[in-house]
Amino acid sequence: MTHPPPALVLRSAVPGDIPRLARVWRASWGSANPAVQTVAPLAHWEARASAEFGPPCTTVLVERGHAVQGFVVLDQTLGHLHQLFVAPEAQGHGLGAALVQQICEHFCPRGWTLHVATGNQGARRFYARCGLVEEGIDRHPQTGRERVLCRWAPPALRTGF
Repeated sequence: MTHPPPALVLRSAVPGDIPRLARVWRASWGSANPAVQTVAPLAHWEARASAEFGPPCTTVLVERGHAVQGFVVLDQTLGHLHQLFVAPEAQGHGLGAALVQQICEHFCPRGWTLHVATGNQGARRFYARCGLVEEGIDRHPQTGRERVLCRWAPPALRTGF
């Protein structure tokens, strides 16, 4: 007899989740940046997650069983999404779009922004399919990498459409 896979669970992250979030972040970042020869070690991602995933941001993860399938890091006060990553093995099944829908409907229904690396064409296409509009290009203040500002607005507040 086969059993159905465990259901997906959406919940707030706790400090004990940092190692699992860092593993997903590292693997997903590496798959989104195939031209990069070496991805920083896991300790780098754990240190960043510990420093960046706390207040004022809200970190929400998606689990199936005990495996983290994806997560978002969102500053609801500013309406800015800092991170959205889906584990490589979970990509292509609608999880990213479901996370964007949660942001739009529950976390930031009045609108939100995010930055995407200009070279990350897959992410740029994904966010465009989710209804975000590219508004301009700038540089990340720490890394200097070029990035695109994307904005989502609820249909009632959109102009020029």
